[in-house]
Amino acid sequence: MPQDMLELEMATASRSIVEQCLNVQTDEEVLVLTDPRTFGVGKSIATAANGVGADVVTSVMPLLESHGNEPLDTVADAMATADVAFTCTTHAITHTRARLRAAGEGTRIGVLRGVTEDMMVDGAMTVDFEALRRRTEAMAQIITDAEEAVVTSDQGTDVEFSIEGCQSFSLDGYFHEEYGFATLPPGEAPTHPAEGTANGTIVIDVAMDNLGHLEEPIELTLENGFVTDVQGGTQAEELEEIFEGADENARNLAEFAIGTNPKAKLIGNTAEDKKREGTIHFAVGDNESLGGTLKSDIHLDGVIKSPTVKLDGTTVVDDGALRRELLE
Repeated sequence: MPQDMLELEMATASRSIVEQCLNVQTDEEVLVLTDPRTFGVGKSIATAANGVGADVVTSVMPLLESHGNEPLDTVADAMATADVAFTCTTHAITHTRARLRAAGEGTRIGVLRGVTEDMMVDGAMTVDFEALRRRTEAMAQIITDAEEAVVTSDQGTDVEFSIEGCQSFSLDGYFHEEYGFATLPPGEAPTHPAEGTANGTIVIDVAMDNLGHLEEPIELTLENGFVTDVQGGTQAEELEEIFEGADENARNLAEFAIGTNPKAKLIGNTAEDKKREGTIHFAVGDNESLGGTLKSDIHLDGVIKSPTVKLDGTTVVDDGALRRELLE
């Protein structure tokens, strides 16, 4: 698609994000964060915010090394003083103290981590947002009400963990004041496994943050909530190297989430892959922004294509098929 046509197509999605999802108002101070790889998406969001009469500042920040890395203090300060901040960055700063601080100061945050220009005009972003919101809110409520989760897959996943007392979030694209942020593309219901309770095996078979599309599955062995062994090919070795160079909580099983977006595609980019209806993803590292207490400098998502998920004995995802009738 020619660049001028792509920009025109992106404008539609950007207006929806700015006007509907984050409800940007005239004269609000809006910060748009980008990095060298995401400037086109940030520019489109900034143009849409300017179109509603907001006062817009666009900042191109250095490319972070990994998801969950803290941004520079200058960036963190700007996020905390803006009315609205859009983080159109390659690596997510969702699970950072900077994001938590900004939310605490009342900043409405729109997270577009890893979103490319093509993703703005195809796939998950073309969903019926209102229908998706209802489905995702219902899924989040089911997770919040449950106490135990069992996840299996034909690739070898077989893991159990408690989610008793762990709130799930409806990441449906809209800003929720109680969360402090909105996530685009939309379509997942995440929570954090109760700390120290996960035991078994997780086999990531689609994609993983910092590694991209997986050439071979990565098998994680968990004991009492932490990864104790990593098996697989070259990418598994890369993940082990990340763990070895990170902090003591990097191996923590930080997140469990169910995808709810029927328009999302498996493209090797976890920002969209993990939103696909019927997939799930787990994350390792920091869980503080999901209600946990374990801090880490990383938060890496890994997607499983066709899981079976049982919550308190009820199957909610059956071999990659979300049981929609439970959500009505």
